[in-house]
Amino acid sequence: MTDIGHSRGRRRGRLKPRLTASLGLATTVAMGLSLVAPQPAVAGEIASESFTGASVDPNKWHSSTATADDPTGYACLTAATGAKGPLKACPDATGDAAGQGALRLTSNKKDQSGFAVAKTPLPSKGGLKFTIDFAAYDPSTGNAADGISLMLLDGAAPLPKAAGKYGGGLGYVGIQGGYLGVGLDVFGNFTKQGYGAGGAKERKPNSITVRGATSVDNPMVATYQSNRKLAVNEAKTRSAAVRTAKVELSTAGVLAVSIDFHDGRGYKDVIEPVDLDEIKGQPKVPETFRIGFAGSTGYSTEIHELWNGKVESLDPNLSTTVTPKGPVNAGEPAEFEMVTGNDKLAGPTTGEVVTKQTFPDGVTPVSASGDGWDCTVEGQTVTCKRPGSGPDALKPGEKYPPVTVKTKVDDGAKGDKTITTETTTPGGPKKDPETSKFTVTPAKGPDLTVVTKPTGPVVGGQNAGYTIDVADKPDAGPTNGEVKVVRTFPKGITPVSANGDGWDCKIDGQTVTCKRPGTGTDVLNPGRSYPTIHIGTKVDEGAKGDLDGTTEVSTPGGKNPGPVTDTTTVTPAPVKDPNLSTVTKPQGDVVQGKPATFTITTSNDKSAGPTRGEVTVERTFPKGVTPKTASGDGWKCSVNGQKVTCTRPGTGADVLKPGDSYPPIKVVTDVDKGVSGQLEGTTGVTSDGNGSNGSTTTDTFVVKTDANQDVSCGGWIRTRC
Repeated sequence: MTDIGHSRGRRRGRLKPRLTASLGLATTVAMGLSLVAPQPAVAGEIASESFTGASVDPNKWHSSTATADDPTGYACLTAATGAKGPLKACPDATGDAAGQGALRLTSNKKDQSGFAVAKTPLPSKGGLKFTIDFAAYDPSTGNAADGISLMLLDGAAPLPKAAGKYGGGLGYVGIQGGYLGVGLDVFGNFTKQGYGAGGAKERKPNSITVRGATSVDNPMVATYQSNRKLAVNEAKTRSAAVRTAKVELSTAGVLAVSIDFHDGRGYKDVIEPVDLDEIKGQPKVPETFRIGFAGSTGYSTEIHELWNGKVESLDPNLSTTVTPKGPVNAGEPAEFEMVTGNDKLAGPTTGEVVTKQTFPDGVTPVSASGDGWDCTVEGQTVTCKRPGSGPDALKPGEKYPPVTVKTKVDDGAKGDKTITTETTTPGGPKKDPETSKFTVTPAKGPDLTVVTKPTGPVVGGQNAGYTIDVADKPDAGPTNGEVKVVRTFPKGITPVSANGDGWDCKIDGQTVTCKRPGTGTDVLNPGRSYPTIHIGTKVDEGAKGDLDGTTEVSTPGGKNPGPVTDTTTVTPAPVKDPNLSTVTKPQGDVVQGKPATFTITTSNDKSAGPTRGEVTVERTFPKGVTPKTASGDGWKCSVNGQKVTCTRPGTGADVLKPGDSYPPIKVVTDVDKGVSGQLEGTTGVTSDGNGSNGSTTTDTFVVKTDANQDVSCGGWIRTRC
């Protein structure tokens, strides 16, 4: 049988990432039963109602007339006798005996709309599979009326006071609390725009159409038209028109609908798995549902009946994929990743999960581990288990943490290989083992060489360039994976830049790491070389002598011998001369006829080199100012007439570093009574490398006639005369 049309549903199979359908059942409780007790520990039947008897429990079911002035527009029991009304006897006698009846939603009269809703909400935490027999027929006229809707109402919403819109609305459109309505649409108007529903398709008879929540105007979810008839208009009895509908909904929001047309071909997937998250505005799956049914007629008529309703939770449906974590090369270790997931159209696991992977000959598992898994290895088989219940239950659409399987690949292994996997859990479907394929690359792999060398002399305190060249030996195989170069420079040589055509380079401290794909158009064939890597470095001033660095190149399947050591000879940095200077100034006022003290401070320029020999300071005072004593921490001083000479080693512990100053020299002088005004003195400093004649400075100071005299002379004083 071919499909005429199918929209928004997916092929039964895989859905983000996979969908398969196989469900199970267990114990029975009445539909509408109090849900104080928790769900069963395994998936199974949650509720059931046959509707074949003479009555239903009024505490469990709710209905009403379609309108106040239409006493025939209600759902009734065909096997009931006595009082007529909603969920009681039908207006017209049917002749059905108790146990052989059905829930009649409409008789073969125009503009009817009957509905029934379970009063007690059912939990959705295990997913729902809802099955029910239905029949649409009209033994009197053979007309094709509107159809039946199977409804899932939000359990938190109040019970609806009336059915939704009749006719093409199938009693679902606009119903209070509506979450999903599956229309068994005989006439085809449930797919059309109108009746207050969102979205539209062309009217097509014999369509199975799903509409979404009433809160967002019952949008179009999916529709399907079948060549097999939903209504058997020529049938004289319901048994001649029987069909069975199956609606599946997981907590992950995946829906599927199947119909058994009772033609010997079993269930037909009519709404293939569709993700409700893709429907704009559609709410998330409610925590509880009310099951409901509605049917309607319009201008044409049809008898619409239901019986043998059953609600079950969904069974888990696990699948496992096994993929290599990189190339699998003969003669080398290889890792595989095993991932077990639960179908989005399934229930959560409720018991132990067991996976068994059988590896092919030539690829032998040696260990297996994963978060939460207990794994063992026996021969070619890896078996992993986990609780699968309580906090470890796997919800629909989710995956367990991966298992890493480490293997040993024989030297002679090659070609395509297959891993067979069986995954089981209580309630899970019985299905054929899954297979995962991979390819073993023959033993001959790439054999890369790496050469690192400086581009010129390497001198302390200067920049230096390096090149790295990677080649594949002529008798090796081509690369078949990422090529990585790791260069580690010795202390004293710091990389600052790295690049090369096709290379992606990063610097971390003393290490440069460069990568490239090594596959496709970037494969390196035997006897060929990659473009050169260029590295710029900064060499410390103190670096010198032979310094060793290492370079390692690696690629999947390569021989990868490890780091290669190279030696760089660093020429010491050129020696910098010291650059000494002095500052001489009096301590306080210089007054005629009184002693005066001067300080001499010797400093080294911050951009110069350190002292490397004796430092000599010579101070010559002007006539009238006679030095008497000179001293300073670390200085050896002598006085000869107007000249003071001080020396110190300037090496070893006494070296004067760039930017530093020696302790000051303190010189005490006598000032003649007849001396006054502005005077000049000179101070010179010499040391090894401090120029041919050293450094001499002239300073100016003022001799006052008395301490109260104001002066504004000399660069070191800022008072007014």
